[in-house]
Amino acid sequence: MRFAGYCGAMMLAGGTAAQQVPADPNALARILANPLAGSTTFSTEVRLTAGEGQGRQGLVNEFSMQLPFSLPQGWMVATDTKLPVTITQNSDAYLGLGDLGFNAFLVTPPRNNLYLGVGLTSSMPAASRAGLGTRNWEAGPAAGIFFQNDLITTGMRLGQRWSLAGPSHNPRTSVSVLAARFSLGVGEAWNTGVSTESYYDWQSSGRFRWTVPVTASLGRVFTFNDDFAIEMAGLVTHYALPGGPQRSVWEVGLNLTLVVPRGFLFR
Repeated sequence: MRFAGYCGAMMLAGGTAAQQVPADPNALARILANPLAGSTTFSTEVRLTAGEGQGRQGLVNEFSMQLPFSLPQGWMVATDTKLPVTITQNSDAYLGLGDLGFNAFLVTPPRNNLYLGVGLTSSMPAASRAGLGTRNWEAGPAAGIFFQNDLITTGMRLGQRWSLAGPSHNPRTSVSVLAARFSLGVGEAWNTGVSTESYYDWQSSGRFRWTVPVTASLGRVFTFNDDFAIEMAGLVTHYALPGGPQRSVWEVGLNLTLVVPRGFLFR
């Protein structure tokens, strides 16, 4: 219960003053595994892909940012933003941006180690060339639930996005997204976990409807003082269902996450 008590104190403290990064790296690892816990983080994730098919073979560097905003009575808005940068090597090599993803959740105060959130999921056309994004404006509802204690963090977020705007010749999109994870602390600031961010495309047919990656990770948290910490994690991803015409099935990667005090940017 002390874990939930710490996170509850973070949420009740409000957004006007920066809150210190937890001194215990094991506790911090559990918080970082929970996107509804209200961490302020900046991440870069580099993934090397192997297999066949345009758009998956090569190198992907995904930048992400999580920013929480405190509300009265322990409520909170948790946001996360992602922007992928792709270097693909097939018949030719190219560098390009993908679509910008943005999620926002209104999160209730934690109770009995449970975090509940409802909000929106969206995708904005930032792709620099065809094949790296849909070129549509997409948005829709989302909900999440996470359980977190002194040892594990587990939960999921479910969202549905529809096309709202885009070029008239572009196909309309309707995509369901399930992001789920299980993380276990193994001591000495180390943690391991399994996660997925799966997509179901209602406009496709057959096996092309599904994209189901399964990622195993092993990471360690390094705390420097009460202001900053870094998490380093190695990743291995297998695409159980690749989706679309692509046939790439393996990725290996490295994730670096900088943790700063809550309220560091907005005091």
